[in-house]
Amino acid sequence: MVSKAAFTPSETAGTAMRPIINTIARLIATDRRPSILASESGKVLLANAAAQRLHLDQAGIHDALDWPALCIQAQRAGSTAASLSLGSTELEGEVVHVSLCVGEGYLLRLSENDHEATWLRNRARAATLMRVAHDLRTPIQSLLATADNVLNETAHETAADKAAARQELHHSAELALDHISNILGVIRGEQSVTGLQPDETFNITEELRTLLMMIAPIARKQNVDLKLWLDPHDDIWVHGPVRFVRAAFQNMIDNSVKYGGGAVEIGLSCHPLPSPTDETDRLMITLTVSDLGGGLPPEQKARLFEALGQTEARQPTVTAATANARPSAGMNVLAHALRQLGGKIHVSDRYAVSDSTQDTEHRPVIGTTMHATVTLQKSEQPNRLQTPATLQPLSDAPLAGISVILVEDSPSSRDWIRHILESAGAQVWATGNGVEALSLLERPEIAHTLDLILTDMTLPYMSGIEFAQRIRQQGQTHWNGPIVALTAHVADSILNACSKVGIAQVLEKPIQPAELRNTLLRILSTRSDSDAPQRTAPETAPAPQDESQTTDGPLKARIVEDLLSQLGRAGAISFMQRAHSEAVSVLSNLQQEGVGPDTGRMLHAATGACSLTGLGELESCLRAMECAFDGGAPLSPCEERLKVALTRTKDAIDALN
Repeated sequence: MVSKAAFTPSETAGTAMRPIINTIARLIATDRRPSILASESGKVLLANAAAQRLHLDQAGIHDALDWPALCIQAQRAGSTAASLSLGSTELEGEVVHVSLCVGEGYLLRLSENDHEATWLRNRARAATLMRVAHDLRTPIQSLLATADNVLNETAHETAADKAAARQELHHSAELALDHISNILGVIRGEQSVTGLQPDETFNITEELRTLLMMIAPIARKQNVDLKLWLDPHDDIWVHGPVRFVRAAFQNMIDNSVKYGGGAVEIGLSCHPLPSPTDETDRLMITLTVSDLGGGLPPEQKARLFEALGQTEARQPTVTAATANARPSAGMNVLAHALRQLGGKIHVSDRYAVSDSTQDTEHRPVIGTTMHATVTLQKSEQPNRLQTPATLQPLSDAPLAGISVILVEDSPSSRDWIRHILESAGAQVWATGNGVEALSLLERPEIAHTLDLILTDMTLPYMSGIEFAQRIRQQGQTHWNGPIVALTAHVADSILNACSKVGIAQVLEKPIQPAELRNTLLRILSTRSDSDAPQRTAPETAPAPQDESQTTDGPLKARIVEDLLSQLGRAGAISFMQRAHSEAVSVLSNLQQEGVGPDTGRMLHAATGACSLTGLGELESCLRAMECAFDGGAPLSPCEERLKVALTRTKDAIDALN
């Protein structure tokens, strides 16, 4: 028997919808499993006797399941697994999206008995293990490639090079351990047996940057040149299943790096879509990966499109250039991730001859281009503070007409320096690593108008020294303008390394806004052929000291006064709070995880952010922790001091209101 009490003609499209409902009703009525058809709100439209005995009405669905999240995933992927507990009974099943002409319906079907539930549970676990195990290959290969680099004595000329290589090894190890933890979590049953996890708000631009950091050692070992472009060139926040976005991005880029020849170009575009009836802003996200690997073999294309339920209009002819097969496991994982995202992929061959009039069958294939497109909900940065765009620019705009590429991995430091330059009238291209910046230099509209590059020295993937070296190498770029370095620690070894790669000047953090602007103006107005860098110390230039010797208290008075005069009260407080948050993250990470592979980078980034924004007591604590970390000493004695400094600094910032 099928209950239709909640299903009235006013909720249908009349005769056009009746055949669909009749078919679903027959399916539910003849199903021995508990089955219901419900709306996204949980209103039950049809239910069989087995479902009624379980009291799966609207309230029951919401009590036993995260029904809205299941509906979102089912609509995106077509269907999704479901799991619920009713007393001592564990039920497994799936939710299938059904279009009802005038609205959306969701068909819930549950397991019939314990044996079937166990089978479904084990199948879900096995599928998850297969996908995670495949994805584990990439961080392990990255770890091996990084280890080879560390053990290569001839590859590192300076102690700084060796330290950077060790840090990269630590990061690769951390990524591999994270993936292993995921596998163990599934085996131990710590994760949901259905894999249902809530959608998250995340920065899709940073996700791509992090992925490049993991794959970079593999690319370097195989002599693959990575390029990255973003459209728009900005941080983009979205809401959705980040785990599937990571899986799709990783497998597309990973396969191209491993089998795609000498160069791989990666592009991320994010463009708004017209708002649907629910007024939710959505973005069309497209990841484009182009390689020089000779083209994706036809059999691999067919397997990929079959797994996605897509069809290809025309299968290319198999030639000698396309005869080398690639592994299919990554394609299967990619197909699964795109299905869960409700996405599509287009694969096309790249030809050596640009003349489109020539028959493609007679044009040599030089590579593959993959376009994966998904739709995600637009979001805002969590706990977002006042942004630079809302702050008032300087009236005199001393850097008007100047174009600058900024390379800085700390988000708060990057936004702060970007605002200093933009408020002075400069056009700023802000990047998080050297790969991004090098790709910008290949764009004529940027390179032909670029006046200066400002880069941090401690960066992921490649250091500031290596980045400058790549710029100066013959044939790498066609730009020969001044490069200015920023670092929290100036030493003779750094100055010598900068001199060798043609860096014009080294600026030591903290540096006040007015001094940074004046220094850049002086460099641009007095450009010479000399490559010898000079050390420019900030006016305050205090040596790290104990809290008892600090006269300014938690805040450095002169820097704070400059912030207030340049940014206004709200703007200055906003940036100081962001730097304070980075220091909080350092302490939280140490307390929860202890010293790990990323501790050194986090300390360096937080130290720079606090020094730039005048958080003197925090800067002093973090510098002491950096020294302890570099010397291999325990950090626990410093943690209590940092905790006290965080409280005192927060109170001092709040007092500025």
